[in-house]
Amino acid sequence: MAETADVVVVGAGVVGCSVAYYLSVLGARVKLLEREAIGSGASAHATGSLSLLGAEFSPGPSFEFALTAYREFPELVQRLEESTGMDLLYQRRPSLRLALDEDEEYLIKDLMSWQQTHVAMKWIDQQNVHEIEPRLTQNVRGAVYEDESAQLDSYRLNLSLAQAAEKLECPLQLREVTGLLTRGSRVVGVDTATGEVSCDTVVIAAGTWSPRLGEFLDFSIPVTHLKGERLMLRYGGAPLPVLISSPKRGHMISRLDGLLSVGSTGGRDYDQEDLFRGEDFDRQPTEAAKIELLQRAIDVFPDLEEAELVHHLAGSRPLSPDRMPIIGPVPGWDGVVLATGHSTKGIHLGPLTGRVVAEYIHSGRCQVPSLMEAFLPQRFAALAGADFHASGRLVEE
Repeated sequence: MAETADVVVVGAGVVGCSVAYYLSVLGARVKLLEREAIGSGASAHATGSLSLLGAEFSPGPSFEFALTAYREFPELVQRLEESTGMDLLYQRRPSLRLALDEDEEYLIKDLMSWQQTHVAMKWIDQQNVHEIEPRLTQNVRGAVYEDESAQLDSYRLNLSLAQAAEKLECPLQLREVTGLLTRGSRVVGVDTATGEVSCDTVVIAAGTWSPRLGEFLDFSIPVTHLKGERLMLRYGGAPLPVLISSPKRGHMISRLDGLLSVGSTGGRDYDQEDLFRGEDFDRQPTEAAKIELLQRAIDVFPDLEEAELVHHLAGSRPLSPDRMPIIGPVPGWDGVVLATGHSTKGIHLGPLTGRVVAEYIHSGRCQVPSLMEAFLPQRFAALAGADFHASGRLVEE
């Protein structure tokens, strides 16, 4: 007997699992298909930072989406922890966005000019910074103090979403989707290595692998691999009381499991010929990145010269040409929805993406249409060639 479902979701990262979870909450019959394992793409090595202060979000819909996503996390985390019994290591605490040179101070204050109307923040000088954390470098010029930011374990979030969806009778199957089944201008299912699955809607949430399915739609899904590396350190001193980041030096976060996360690299940190070489290359940690990240961390927090390296993580992030997610129906097709291209913010934006896509599939619209309109795939319909190098260089986290 042929397999059927209301919706097939392709990809079991945070985005795909969020789509499956919210669809299941709405009562849809969902199959979640993944070619490798839960969180085997970007979600497995992500920082889990839920910061609003970086340059990843721009004024307008981009920031509004991020702010809405941020505000939904406390309730979502509580619901997932109660459903699954997992501790997601979710923490909410103040943050400092540090300026160690004149360029960083300019970048931070320029962003403050519009961000401070949405987020409680203020500029503080070097003395105030050291009153909060005296172990930071004497070279700090000042920082933005944000009243609250957040961070959690991205892999645990991914697992909890998958498990919560399974509890709502959404099966997760480790099957590679090898093609899309079409009838006229409608997608009617997927082909896999072990057979076909018919459905009303296919959601492509496969991160960096999404473009492979775009080939069956004659629509170029403009997503590519952006390599990122970060470190997990064991530091014997007291945890940092705030979440720390800087435009040039990335993040520094004391996690609730006792480890210190430091990172990460982006397009600015690799030679041009080493960018976009694909997932096999991206998954290989490099000695150069390790040295660079350790030096950045010591520049900010000199005591880390005594820290122990525990993990060195590396992988691809799904980069779009404008660093904004691609969410919505594919132009010219019915029965297929994209949810990909979240760049470095898949953890932050993934759950809200899942809710928005689920609402769209369930009722033909989401409760807040503006949360989706700016991210529709049709904005790339006439794109002749994407300059991923330009967007990759602007990635901070």
